[in-house]
Amino acid sequence: MLKLNNLSAGLTAKSIETEAGTIHYLEGGEGETILLIHGIYARKEHWVEMMRHLVSNYHVIAIDLPGFGNNARLPVGDYALDRQQVHLRSILDALDLAQVHIGANSMGAYVATLLAHQHPERVASIAFIGSPLGVSTPIQSDMDRALAIGHKPLVVRSEPDFAARHDWLTPKMPYVPGPILQSWMADEVSTADHNAQVWAAVHDQSSVPTVLELAPALAMPSLVIWCQPDRIFHVSGARVLGDALPASTRATPENCGHLPMLDQPTQVAEIYVHFLQSAALTTP
Repeated sequence: MLKLNNLSAGLTAKSIETEAGTIHYLEGGEGETILLIHGIYARKEHWVEMMRHLVSNYHVIAIDLPGFGNNARLPVGDYALDRQQVHLRSILDALDLAQVHIGANSMGAYVATLLAHQHPERVASIAFIGSPLGVSTPIQSDMDRALAIGHKPLVVRSEPDFAARHDWLTPKMPYVPGPILQSWMADEVSTADHNAQVWAAVHDQSSVPTVLELAPALAMPSLVIWCQPDRIFHVSGARVLGDALPASTRATPENCGHLPMLDQPTQVAEIYVHFLQSAALTTP
């Protein structure tokens, strides 16, 4: 089912050997390269519906970050954000990508920001597609309040947890065929203890500057797509991040949550393509 859906979107599933192990990815289209990067506990397939609107004009790659999706799990220390940045650079090297446009979500956007800061020559533009980890918002989000009382709504330990997380991530869960969803759920529940350790490695053991602290140094064109309502990071952060980025465009679409590429793939793709076309006009 996944293969058929990928093919219908003009995508092929591939894998490549890197310093971080075997990396699975989806690839399609021709033109300038866009690299799409998911967030914590997510996977490359979350980009497919958006990608089908990009492949006619761009060469598009969506990766499973090392340790996520179809990739082998890593030692917990390798999930720290600074280590993930090193892994991401090794993926670019393995794919022979000297420079890419990056579109990234949540934790993936934090990793992409670290790469863009340390290796700006490799990032033609950066798009925060959905709110990034690493931006404090003026108004508390629902997740901020949950974390304050010790509840981690994105960490799945059981099948009910998996179902409940949908309400945190999206106003209305996009349709995913039952067998696929069941497979993803079983895989995540089977690694519950590991997932909790990954959360700690990302949020409590990563000694890196925040996205907001790094933003003023990102001179490449940037796009912020921050949805309303986003229960994970409040939309009030969109203006804060946009103001901190030197060359930013901002969009706050409605009726989508933390994963806009799933909730509103057509609209988000249109916003992204318009940004890329504008960036091409202004980039030397």
